[in-house]
Formats: sequence, C-alpha cells, structure tokens
Amino acid sequence: MENDKRAEVARRLTDYFRTRVLGEAEAAELTAQTPLLESGILNSVGTARLLAYLRDEFGVRVPPTKVTGSHFRNLDNITDLVVSLQGEAAGEAAAAAPAGAGGQHG
Repeated sequence: MENDKRAEVARRLTDYFRTRVLGEAEAAELTAQTPLLESGILNSVGTARLLAYLRDEFGVRVPPTKVTGSHFRNLDNITDLVVSLQGEAAGEAAAAAPAGAGGQHG
C-alpha cells in the first residue's frame, strides 16, 4: 500500500512538472532522477509555486528546515519528502485523537 501511495505522489508530481513547469521538449526528457536544481528547472520562484502546489494538492506544508537542495534535487527526493510529511501528519492526527474515541459510552 505504501508503494501505491508513493507511486501516486510521483505520478502527480511528474504531471505537475510536465504540464506547469516544462516546455514540451523538456517534458519528454523528464525522469525521476532529472536534476531539477542543477538544470535550472526549479529556481526560487518555481520552488515557491511548488510549495503551494504541495500544500494544495497533497495537504502538506513543507517546514522551512526541509526546504533544502537535497529535498528538491529531483522528483524522487520530492516524492520522498511528500510521503514522509504525509506520514508525519497522519501520525500527529492519530496522536491528537482523544483516547477512547471509538464508540465508548459512559
């Protein structure tokens, strides 16, 4: 199931870059390992737009400490970051749920 989730995030991120960031010729050559920063595909403005997309599309807010070159180097790394943040958010939501909430009547 985790692999399915990761594959879906990767697919949606790839679609985002192919349709909103790259031209047709560049999009055809995009892979999970394409160096987004080194090749200039992702710059400061592009990163700001991507952060908004991640928030809107996946419901994750990337903390400033995670906005680093290593996390945004390529699609694989961005995918890993999104899946990790989704897991953290799910863990926090479960921890915040009231104990015993599950139909206990008192």
